[in-house]
Amino acid sequence: MNDTTQELPLTEYYGKWIGQMDAKLMCLKNSKGEFLIEKVDERIIKYINNNCLECVWRNQLLLITLIETERNKDAQSILVMLATLHPRLKDIFNVYELTTFLDFDPDIHMYEYLKGTVLSNSTNNMKKELLKYYQAALKFTNKWICDNLSVKEQVYFSQYLLQSVSFDSSDFSFNKLAKEETQTTRKDETDAVVPHLPKIRAESNFRWNQMKRLRDAFRQQIQEVENESLSLPIEFYYDEPERIGERFHFRLWDKPSFVLNHQTEFSAIVIKQAIERKSTYSDENNAYFLEFINAESLVSDVEAEGLWFNELIEKHIIGYWRWNRPIEEHEGILNFLSLWGYESANQQTPKPFHSQHKGILTPSTFVTLHKDKAKGLLIDVEPFYVACTFGLLAIDILTTTGARVNELLQINNTNDCINKKSFENRMVYSFLAIPKGRDELEEFYLSKQTMLHLQTVLRLLKEHYDDGVIPYVQYREKRKHLFPQPLPYYFQYAGKAIKKETIYCSIRFLLHGLIFETKNGKPVTIKTHLLRHAFATEAVQRQKIPIDIVAKMLHQRDLDVTEYYSAPTATQIVESVNELHDAYSSYQDIEDAYLRSPQELQKEFDDYREKVGVFNKVLGGTCVTDYVCPTKMQCLGCKAKIPEPDQENELLEVIKLSRDMAKRYKLLGLEVEVRKANEMAKQARIELKEIDLIKKYREECHYVPTIQHNPYR
Repeated sequence: MNDTTQELPLTEYYGKWIGQMDAKLMCLKNSKGEFLIEKVDERIIKYINNNCLECVWRNQLLLITLIETERNKDAQSILVMLATLHPRLKDIFNVYELTTFLDFDPDIHMYEYLKGTVLSNSTNNMKKELLKYYQAALKFTNKWICDNLSVKEQVYFSQYLLQSVSFDSSDFSFNKLAKEETQTTRKDETDAVVPHLPKIRAESNFRWNQMKRLRDAFRQQIQEVENESLSLPIEFYYDEPERIGERFHFRLWDKPSFVLNHQTEFSAIVIKQAIERKSTYSDENNAYFLEFINAESLVSDVEAEGLWFNELIEKHIIGYWRWNRPIEEHEGILNFLSLWGYESANQQTPKPFHSQHKGILTPSTFVTLHKDKAKGLLIDVEPFYVACTFGLLAIDILTTTGARVNELLQINNTNDCINKKSFENRMVYSFLAIPKGRDELEEFYLSKQTMLHLQTVLRLLKEHYDDGVIPYVQYREKRKHLFPQPLPYYFQYAGKAIKKETIYCSIRFLLHGLIFETKNGKPVTIKTHLLRHAFATEAVQRQKIPIDIVAKMLHQRDLDVTEYYSAPTATQIVESVNELHDAYSSYQDIEDAYLRSPQELQKEFDDYREKVGVFNKVLGGTCVTDYVCPTKMQCLGCKAKIPEPDQENELLEVIKLSRDMAKRYKLLGLEVEVRKANEMAKQARIELKEIDLIKKYREECHYVPTIQHNPYR
């Protein structure tokens, strides 16, 4: 290693950390002569600076960080590792009152923690994660030092290595318990979501329509201001559709007008720049934004609710909210986030609406800095609209295909990805992606509605990039080695491919305020993988699609995994028990009931082993499976069917027919057939409700509010 007195890292943290961090450690270089500390992501540096400088294991964490960065570990993964090791070590050191790292003996202190002898309130998952990251850090830091440093340097830096352990996960029960707890939690959350899948799809469309109306009104006002040289601010309002029944009042600003109308809040220099329209207030740096004044109910005795995301602005939690917050406000935000179930894993501060992507959801710096100066709520419209648009597409694909988020992010605007086929005078759509654990492309089928959402994203991107061309960008998610060449991905913005954290954030924003709770009242937030579980559970438990077919739809090879995904929820078990009890009471004699043999089941399976054909027109909608018919041609209620509004009359006929059938069977004393007829009507009504929601949000797509102006007061 070079003499550190001759050359020092350029990072400002070298000077800040002198006296706290080991100087030689901060000057550690790789084989190319580069300072490792200069390669560390700023977020990781800040985490160490804000949390770890006072602890006696700070040098150990820094060494782990340097080596993991050199190994090209993803910054978020390193953050998770640090945010797991640091708080657990802090707990252990505190309970044993250890004062130096040499006092720490993992074979005693960590072993007893993992056994539950101390800190018994720690969860099994916390213990599992600690051991996993401790062993990983121990392995890779030792290997890197042995492979890259001289013997003399190895001796010096060995003081900052984690101490080895003589045990492994097999010595403890928490791995199995943690897995069981995770599966139970996931199933409870799935139970809360499954009944609401149509509502989730519909509400996401309703809210996107509302956001588009807001954006259209915003742009129309800007055009009028620029065409007619109007002075800002101006006030305007418009009425939402009858379903909402509210009038929204807004104020349009740009940066100079906002400063000049709030002069007591700004310095003389800033006011002068705004008057002269210079620097950040110049025409080229100017930007428009809205102030939401209030919502007015158009229905008597009904309180107006306003925009669904108002409280997120009021609570100041969009973006990286934790900066410069008083303790009381900080705790208030944490309580609010907890109320909605927005907790974060690994004891990190939750940031559920921090997109980590420029131009998506997070407002501009100006709006963020000065939002407290307005009487109303400041809205940076475009980032909100972009988040809603990507969120809508993601929700639609996740709830109709059960795809994984990594498969979602692979969709690109090329003929090699998006397939369009003509089938019986209809267009059939699908996309190709590489599923988890594979290295070959497989086909995922899309509905016409999904294709409309893809076109919406396409228009957004063409407009965003001005020249009307979607650029080729590098894929940035896991398994990116499979996609070495840049492609025109649909999920991209500001010149970069979107990562899964941005998708999570966009979905949360679009669905915020919808209430989903487990049976014990715990709030549930929508996650991409939760929607995948819900899709599988709905398909197997409610639609009775065989597990092997659902595995094909989910692109899973292991049927045991599919069985776990699609296992019945607590609610479904109760419903089935009730139905069974009803069935018992209907039968006069159940002695004749018998179990069919596996051979008989196989024969029955072979009898209907026939492909329906992708995108065939069926009763009440369109079939979207290319595999064995999952319901033996009983299309009512089938998960492999997309309901179509223009086939609504077919379902109305089914209801009418089922009523007649039920009456006739009742007269004949055929109670089982009566139940079948009633079930037909029930499934038809469920599909009609979904069609009704589809019709409503399609209708609102074409709703154009009339905008009225108020003089600014």
